[in-house]
Amino acid sequence: MKFRMALTALLAAAVLATAGCGQESLDDQFIFGRNRITCANETITLDVPFEMGVGGEMADLAPKDSPKVNAEGHNRYMQILVTGEAGSGKTAESQAAAASAMMQSEETVTNLRETREAVRIGDADGVRLTFSFDDISHGAPTGLTVKEYIFPQGHTLWRVIYQYRTGDPVGKALAERVEGRIVPGATF
Repeated sequence: MKFRMALTALLAAAVLATAGCGQESLDDQFIFGRNRITCANETITLDVPFEMGVGGEMADLAPKDSPKVNAEGHNRYMQILVTGEAGSGKTAESQAAAASAMMQSEETVTNLRETREAVRIGDADGVRLTFSFDDISHGAPTGLTVKEYIFPQGHTLWRVIYQYRTGDPVGKALAERVEGRIVPGATF
């Protein structure tokens, strides 16, 4: 009888060990999906851990021909913002310079660190900006990391921004999982 109980306990321990008990992956915690965002009939598809919205409705249901779009999605760990603007004549470089100037002039931003890299999204050349800083708008400093992709598609200039609290390991892991996974078109 003692042998059976010991064998049962040993088998249960082996099952728990192989099941990865206590080590949840991001896939166990979040449902990842793809969201399409459209501006002036130009569409990009993003991998995200939540639903994106445009004007209070799901991004897929928003008007497709609008010359401007603002999409947003978030959970308690990260936020993704997307803007698209058609026919503005703005370039990825000029928008990157404007974003950098805005961050540098923001009074609630301290300890700003910035990097700028050339990226390729589909067939388009773009810019990736990475900002790390302390936000003091609510009193105590909050470390934030922002990664922004700026690129053209047809006549639309896109900005895709990923933001999370720098010290949050879940936010960082989510950002690393989805950041930059942008596909031109409505591809699934």
